[in-house]
This record gives sequence, C-alpha cells and structure tokens, in this order.
Amino acid sequence: MKPDISKSLFILLLALVLFMPGPSFAKIYIDISSPFIEKIPIAISAPSLTVSSFENRQAARKLQSILKSDLLFYCFFTVFDPSYTAGQEKIDYRVDTNMDRQGNDVTVVLKLIDLSSNSMLVGRKYKGTARDLRRIAHRFSNEIVKAITGRPGVSLSRILFISRASGRTEVFSADFDGHNIRQETRQHSIVMSPRYSPDGRYITFTSFRSGRPCLYLKDQQNGRISMLAGYKGLNMSPAWAPGSDRLAVTLSRSGNPDIYLINLKGQVIRRITHGRAINCSPSFSPDGRRIVFVSDRNGSPQLFIMDMASGKTRRLTFKGSYNTDPQWSPTGDRIVYVSRIAGKFQIFTISPRGGEPIQLTFQADNENPSWSPDGRQILFSSNRSRGKKSLYVMYGNGQNQRLLLDYGQSDYFPFWGPNTFR
Repeated sequence: MKPDISKSLFILLLALVLFMPGPSFAKIYIDISSPFIEKIPIAISAPSLTVSSFENRQAARKLQSILKSDLLFYCFFTVFDPSYTAGQEKIDYRVDTNMDRQGNDVTVVLKLIDLSSNSMLVGRKYKGTARDLRRIAHRFSNEIVKAITGRPGVSLSRILFISRASGRTEVFSADFDGHNIRQETRQHSIVMSPRYSPDGRYITFTSFRSGRPCLYLKDQQNGRISMLAGYKGLNMSPAWAPGSDRLAVTLSRSGNPDIYLINLKGQVIRRITHGRAINCSPSFSPDGRRIVFVSDRNGSPQLFIMDMASGKTRRLTFKGSYNTDPQWSPTGDRIVYVSRIAGKFQIFTISPRGGEPIQLTFQADNENPSWSPDGRQILFSSNRSRGKKSLYVMYGNGQNQRLLLDYGQSDYFPFWGPNTFR
C-alpha cells in the first residue's frame, strides 16, 4: 500500500541488483527496549558527490540533516555529523552517502556500515527529484533502525490531527516528524477523532457537517469522502480492527451509546456492549481478540476490557474518578489513557492485566494519547505552552517529552498511523 505518492516521486529501489548479500551470518540485533541500553553511536560521513557544485553540496547537506534528525527522533541514537574525527569517539555504525545530481534529478546511494566488522548491513539506491530528499531520508532511516534492532521504525509513518489552521476545524496529516503537512478534509464543521486504517488507505473521522455527529470515510487512493455511518443519534469514536476492514464505533441508534462492529459499508455486524451505561472509545488489542473501552456503568468513566469471543468483561482501572481515551499499545503490553487529576487531564499507562498505573505527564492538560506504530513512543496534545493546544511526543515511559507540531490556532486529536507510507 503506497497512498499519497506525489507525481514527482519515482523513487526506485535497486538494492537487489546493486547490493547482493555477502556470506550468510546469523544477525545479532540490539535490544533497545532494555532499560540498561546505552545510546547507539552512529556517524554520518561526509558525502561523496559526483559533481561538487554548490547546489549538490546543499542537497547533500539537506539529506544528511534530515537523516540525522530522523535518527535522533528515536531517542536511542547518538549521531555524529561529517565533521567528526575518526578515532576520537567510539562509533559503532557509519552511514556513507553518494549523490549524483543532474538538473532536478538526483540519484542517491546510502550504505550502513557496521564498523565492528567493517561490513555493510544495508545499502539502497534511490532515484528521484530534489523534492524527494526528505522521503529518501525517511526511507533509509527506517532501513537503519530495522537493520540494527530487527524491527521497523516509524520513519515511514504519518500522523493525523485536528487543527484550527483557518478558524475552522479540519483533518490534517503530516510526516511522523511534523513536516509535510497536508489538509485532508474541507468539512467546514466540527470534526473529531481521525483514524487511519491499518494499511493507511482510509481515514475515518467524525463530522457534524449534517448537523449531528456522523462517521465519514476518505479513500486515500482517489480522495473521495463518503458517509460511513449516519444512524439516528451518535456516530462516533471509530477504532479499526487490526488487519481488517471492520471498525468498532459508538452508536446510539437504540437510544443508548453502545459499541458496535461495522464494515466499510457502514452495516452493523454485531452489537458489542449492552446496558444503560454509556459505552464508548473502543481500542483493539494487537491480535484483535479484546477491546478496551470506556464505560460509566459503575458511576464514573472507567476503563474495561472485553474478550470479543466470549463477551466476558472486566474492569481495568480503579484509581481516578474520570478515566477515558484508551489506546492499546501495538506491542500489547501497555494501555495508554487519560485521567483527570486535581482538575487537570494527565496521561497514564497501565498493564492490560491491571495493577498500578504509571503517570507520564504532570503539567497543564495532556490528552488524546496515541502510540507510535512500533509501540515505543506516544503522541499527544497538550496546552503546556501558553495555554494553546499543540502536539507533543514522548517515549513510552514518559521521558524526553518534546514539541512535535505547532501548526494552527489549536492542534489536537492526534493519531499515529501505520509505518506504510513510502
């Protein structure tokens, strides 16, 4: 799946031809989830240019600057730039760059070298235009992370968010690093809760365009937006089932807000929750067998987990009188959610088995947490800067909180999409 590829982009991967694998050795990956891991030192060497013109040097510096920024985003690299002196620092890996530019066309060869064995771990050749340098850097940084850790990163992912960039709320998207912002909707109404499908093809969101909350679906292949669910009452809080074209949504078609399973035609497949309580904000476990959701069946909003096969439900949160907005980690071991503490909204995580929750944020209001596709970081909205809502990102344990995006008059409802945008 390669949604939203611009006409100017014609990046070609020629690795199978140019970089045949050498002798077969068992790969050893670095476990960056270990609490004792030290940052991985990696150097980006000075670029090799076919023609050392001013424009070529500028393009190479831009590429390497983006690549460095991408690697630093992961929080487990220390990146040395081309000016480092070999031997002064202990460097584990090196990125070599060769660039050839003919007019607006560029050919870039990138190699990741393991300095302990002086062998190439991965090499790629890309062809494109000068406008494609950011995408090229994103693609190779993802290759670097996969080669060193054994798991893809987030460099090919995009985020969704709601912004009041023009005085109205609309859905926008951006690269994982906050660049390359695009407006996805023009609803001219209240818009909420955008979500990417697991393959990145669709965006679903809630809009009040018809005068009441209905669910809409945007097909990224043709840009077409259609109504997904417009039942009587509420149509809200969509959550895609993993690897599926089905969604859990909140509908009040029978009078009470409950969670239903629907297909891409908006047809109800199954009613998941029943009762007089408000049941909303579902999120699936990575295997799709369970959902976590919010219910006030015990008097205040709390998190509950349901087994989809048996319907057996158990309460998950017992601390805090107002817990909401849960999202299950892609790794399956934590659930992030929002709790109101002393009148402020803060972000917590908790094990799906229950137990003691861990508070991650402490200042201002922090809401709408969303896991990165690798389960290592959390995207969220916060009004910690001058009371204005902006988008922030932090590590899964709450460390390294930093501003990601400050675009419109207010930016909120972020969602981190899959690592499939090339």
